[in-house]
Amino acid sequence: MMLLLTPELGEEVAKTSLPWEVRVSKADGYDYVFYTIAFCVVFQIIARQISLIVLGPNSPKRGVAPRVGTKLVSVLFDLIAVAGGLKELIAPEAAVLADPIYGYSSHSQFHFSLAAGYFAWAAVVTAIYRGSKLSILHHTICCLVYMFALTPFMHHIGNIYLLFQASSLVIDTRSVGKLLTNRSTTTNVTLKFIHPFVFVLTRILIGLPLSVVFLKDMKNLLASGEAHSDNVVYFFIAVNLLVNVLNIYWALGMALGRNEQPSCSINAEEKQASFNWMDIGFNVSFGTRETPHKRPRARGRKGNPSKDNTAPTFSAPVAIVGLCSVIAKSIHLDFLQDPNIIMDEVKKLDFTSFKTPALFSLGCYVFFKVFQSFGSKVFNEAGPGVIGADNKPHLYTRIRGIWYDLAGFDHPGGPVALYLANGRDGTALFESHHYLITHKQLYGVLNKYKVPENVAKDLKTIDERDDGAHYVWDKYEEDPFTLDIKKMIVDHFTPIAKARGISLREATKATPQRWFMIISLMAMFFASLPFYVAGHWWTLIATPQLAWIIIANYWHDGLHFSLSCDWRVNAVLPYLFPWLSSPWMWYHQHVIGHHAYTNVDHKDPDLAHAPQLMREHKSVKWRPAHKNQHGWGFYFVWSVAVGLGLQVLSDVRANLKGAYNNVVPYAKLDPARLYAHFLGRIFYVISLFVWPYLAFPFWKALIWAVVPIATFSWSFMLNSQINHLTEHCAHASSPHFLKHQVITAQDFGEGRWWPTFFSGGLNMQVEHHMFPCVNHCHLKSLQPKVKALCEKHDVPYYMVSGYREALRTHLKHTEEMGVRPFSVGHEH
Repeated sequence: MMLLLTPELGEEVAKTSLPWEVRVSKADGYDYVFYTIAFCVVFQIIARQISLIVLGPNSPKRGVAPRVGTKLVSVLFDLIAVAGGLKELIAPEAAVLADPIYGYSSHSQFHFSLAAGYFAWAAVVTAIYRGSKLSILHHTICCLVYMFALTPFMHHIGNIYLLFQASSLVIDTRSVGKLLTNRSTTTNVTLKFIHPFVFVLTRILIGLPLSVVFLKDMKNLLASGEAHSDNVVYFFIAVNLLVNVLNIYWALGMALGRNEQPSCSINAEEKQASFNWMDIGFNVSFGTRETPHKRPRARGRKGNPSKDNTAPTFSAPVAIVGLCSVIAKSIHLDFLQDPNIIMDEVKKLDFTSFKTPALFSLGCYVFFKVFQSFGSKVFNEAGPGVIGADNKPHLYTRIRGIWYDLAGFDHPGGPVALYLANGRDGTALFESHHYLITHKQLYGVLNKYKVPENVAKDLKTIDERDDGAHYVWDKYEEDPFTLDIKKMIVDHFTPIAKARGISLREATKATPQRWFMIISLMAMFFASLPFYVAGHWWTLIATPQLAWIIIANYWHDGLHFSLSCDWRVNAVLPYLFPWLSSPWMWYHQHVIGHHAYTNVDHKDPDLAHAPQLMREHKSVKWRPAHKNQHGWGFYFVWSVAVGLGLQVLSDVRANLKGAYNNVVPYAKLDPARLYAHFLGRIFYVISLFVWPYLAFPFWKALIWAVVPIATFSWSFMLNSQINHLTEHCAHASSPHFLKHQVITAQDFGEGRWWPTFFSGGLNMQVEHHMFPCVNHCHLKSLQPKVKALCEKHDVPYYMVSGYREALRTHLKHTEEMGVRPFSVGHEH
């Protein structure tokens, strides 16, 4: 199985390392075993929490979240192991080609450390969740194999053995699918079908010949008398024979239809174990639920009613296995030759070796505990409103002139959507998000929360200018255009919901295909980060553009509540990519302001982001600087719009003045939230503008601090400004809410994949503004129906061919608005 590469060619080919790899020395391998264990535990916790969010507060499957967490750790390891094995198969390093048995490879040392740590974690988890004894034995043996291989030993062929994890990847992925969905989905059925083929290919057709070569090499090594430890060699021979026997046994079982499953897949029992050591106890709550999910209480442990009982307890195995890795590093394998040496070595053990892993574990534990205590105070988008004189929470909003208290409303869209209307005239927000239910049903629910007149007479909005006066709502629901649009949207999604066996509301959110694309884009972005931080020139454009595409295709939808029916998913995931704006600020700028009052002067904050430099609307006072706004001003503003504008200046002004761009009322942040928000801005500044000067020469650091955010900003501006600020749309207006959304927007690139992909559906701006809660993956099929209804009701519908024409119309408008008003031909 050795590749026919010369040492020189192998060395050249192997210079390219995988994105996640680090250079691991011989002495550091045991430390990375511990780091892997710690990472598995932390990743398991995070995956478990996200699973709880995805499943929802009252899901009958909520109890499987810990199992999903363990499976996702396995999937991640499987992916890395298979990639590492393929790399070793295709491009081995020269040292392991020259000496296949004792040659050292940093690539193999890294992957063996990961494998040893993973299998140590897997053995403990399998025991905790009462998996099969065969699985525990398998994981323990695999951990020892890769620990002994860190000597270094068998760095070439041992890495190729990691290709066995390809079959585990298939079955672990299917397990996640079964836990979160059901067995009969197309994806799960397909994975079940292909697993036997992958298993036979990797473990039988490749594994058996590989083992024959391996056993022959071990026999020759023992005969030569040059083995570093005869005991280790015998152990490797025994393990190799055992694994091959098991592989043949499982293969025969699958051939006979017994659906046997390899032990390297972590099998937990369907029921929860009575104790769980492998999670750190923390739980972040966005609001409350009436019936908390309960799991069996730990045996012999008293309950703590003050904590959500979905939160697990702190884990000891991290410290135990960390201690073992440090001891192993100190004594190596000498005790196998003379077991009495172990006590002498322990006495000489340097306990400073514990410093790094101990600090790492302590840091993780403190972080989660702080997050548990202050998370709900920091992320108060789901707050209950304000505490009144009666010591009860109140969430007051005014809709069509009537005040409602929604603090006690269990809203299907979640508390975040309600909180955005707190202390505001929420009519436009309310009407734009409820098109799947009839007006009578809608207000039948709402009227249950009407505020008594004696209380309502004293209520005021945060800003008295927030009066909701732009639109005429009288008989709005009876207007033929409104009726046709609402009927069309219900008729469109009803057959989709029936075909998929889901609710009408669920049918409007992201499809499984959309989620796959989002996760793939995220993986591509994170894969590019190591190269970006290392200063590879191609990432100067690729990484920020990947960031933009991800934000356009999921972040924007999430903050419009159109990503998922679970409000926690919509609320939490945008914080993974806060590179366009703080999500909290985006709610004010985009959802509360721009979408509700598109192009309405003194209500839409997008009209006055940089009034000193740009004038895109007649409501902005003309200044001499506007003369050249279609020239140098245009390029400058588009380059700094995000990095300096949205992320810094607009943010600071909103917190100082109590209004976003002086038009959207901004409630004062609680101290904890303000501090967290401030730390978030510091993180943003450091992560984009400061770190390059610590890593690169000044000239290169300057490029890294300017070019990425400038290109990102151009992508944002290109896809946001050309849709509203044109000669037809900028000053259009209608007292009818839906018609106003149509005439103030412009579509482009109809039916073309690239504008839709690169803009995240913003090229279908008319449809997006009409149905902000519909995920943009559905807008393409809605577009011709909306267009037909607009023609039927004589509502102007603006559309241009693509980016070039859309940009040209925007630039023409920008140039015209830069001419001084009341001059000849420009009397605006």
